[in-house]
Amino acid sequence: MKENTSKEKKYGSHNSSEKREEKRPRGAQKSVAGKTFPKSAPGKAAQKIRDSFLFDEKNIPPESTEILAQFDDIVADVWRLSGKQRLQLPGKIKKLSHELTDDRHTRRLGYMNEASSVSAYISYFMWWNLVRFVRLFANVPSSAFNLSDGSVAIDVGSGPMTIPIALWLARPELRTKKITWYCMDLSQTAMAQGENLYLSVAARTKCEPWRIVRVKGPLGIQIKEKADFVSCGDVFNEIIQNNEMPTDFLAKKYSGDLEKYTKDGGENPATVLLVEPGDPHSARFISLMRDAFIRRGFEPVAPCPHIHVCPMDGRKNGSMSGKWCNFGFSTESAPQKLLRLSEKAGLPKERAVLSFVIVQKNSIAKTDKVLESSSISDLIKQNKSRKLRLRVASDFIKLPAEHRLGYYCCSELGLVLALDGHGVKPQNGDLLEIPFPTGQLETDQKSGALKINM
Repeated sequence: MKENTSKEKKYGSHNSSEKREEKRPRGAQKSVAGKTFPKSAPGKAAQKIRDSFLFDEKNIPPESTEILAQFDDIVADVWRLSGKQRLQLPGKIKKLSHELTDDRHTRRLGYMNEASSVSAYISYFMWWNLVRFVRLFANVPSSAFNLSDGSVAIDVGSGPMTIPIALWLARPELRTKKITWYCMDLSQTAMAQGENLYLSVAARTKCEPWRIVRVKGPLGIQIKEKADFVSCGDVFNEIIQNNEMPTDFLAKKYSGDLEKYTKDGGENPATVLLVEPGDPHSARFISLMRDAFIRRGFEPVAPCPHIHVCPMDGRKNGSMSGKWCNFGFSTESAPQKLLRLSEKAGLPKERAVLSFVIVQKNSIAKTDKVLESSSISDLIKQNKSRKLRLRVASDFIKLPAEHRLGYYCCSELGLVLALDGHGVKPQNGDLLEIPFPTGQLETDQKSGALKINM
C-alpha cells in the first residue's frame, strides 16, 4: 500500500476554493449536441440526505479517535523503538517519500521487506492513511460493510493491514463478528508488523480480534475461500505507474482478477472496495475500474449517486476541463502529533485527499446500455416525480459572473455546477437531493457542466 503524498496539494486544486472569471454564454439558454437540458426549479433549495456525509468526524467512535491520536505510541511499542530511533524517523520518512514519488526509479522492488522502510512507512504514511480511511469508512453506507459471523474478507496488497485496522476503528458493530481476513501482500515483513499492530489496536478496544491469515503473493494468487468483501487500498497507483499496457485494458484485467475472489449468490451481495490517492492518474483508473465492474454485473454503492457514465473520469473532451473524481477534507483536526511529525519531515499537509469506489454484485446482470448516457429528455420523462441526487465533488468556488458561490457535483445528468443561492453550504462529499429539473439549463463554458440554481 503505497501513498503518493507529495502530489496531494497540487492535484487537490479543483477540490479547494478557486476564484475564476466566467463568461455567460450568448443567449439566455444553450443546448449541446442537439440536446435540450432541464431547468432547475427556482426557489427549491437542496436538502442534505441523512447520513450522507463522507468525512463527518462525529461518526468516529471516541475510543478510535483516541487510538488514532496515540498511534505513534502503538507503533513504538510494536517495533520497540528507542528514543533515538524515534528522533531519526523524520529523516527516514522524507527519504522514503522521495523514493515513493520523484525518486521512484531508485526504489528497490522489495523495499517493504526492509525494516527501516517499513518502520518509516508505518510511522507516517500508514498513520495518514488511517486518518483518511477511518473518516471515510465511518461515513459510507452501512450496507457497504454488510458482514456477519462466518464472513470472509480479502485485503489485496495489504501491507501493514491498514484497511482491516481502519475498518476495525471505524465500524465498531463489526468487532463482534467472527470474520476471517486473508491479508495478501508480497512483503512478509509488512504483514507481520501489521498483524501485531492490529492485535494491539484490538486489545485497546477490549474486543476479540478477527482471524488473520497472511498470504504472501501478488494479486491473482489463489485463495481457498471465496470472499464476501474484497478491498484494495493504495494498491493500483503503484501497479500502473510503470505498466506499459493501456489503463482501460488494465482495468478490465484487474476487475476480473478481483471478481474471481468474490462469492456468487447468497443473501448479501459481495462487495469490492477500491481506494487510491486523489491524483488525476489514480482517479482516472478508479473511474475505469467502476466502468469495468458495472459491465461485470456490479453496482456502485458509493460515492456515485447513479450507475450512468462517470462525468468526472479525468478525460479532456474538447474544451472541457477533464475533472477527476476525488474528495478531501482539511487536516486541522488530524492528530497533533502526526501534524508535528509531518512538519519535521518537511511534508506538511493541509488536506487529506482520496479517490474511491465501492461496488456490489447485483442479482440482475447489467448490460453495456446501462453505461450509455441517456438523452436528457428521456430522463425528464422517466423521472418527473422523483428527486435528483447530487454528490458534491469540490469545495466552494467563487463565481464572479454569477455573484455567488458554487460547487461541482456528480449526477445522472452528468457534471453539474450548482449555484448556491439558498445558502445550503454543503461539505465536500455530501450527498444532496433536489426536485428533478424541468425545462432548460445553461452550460458552463469552462467545464461543460450543467448549471443548476440551488
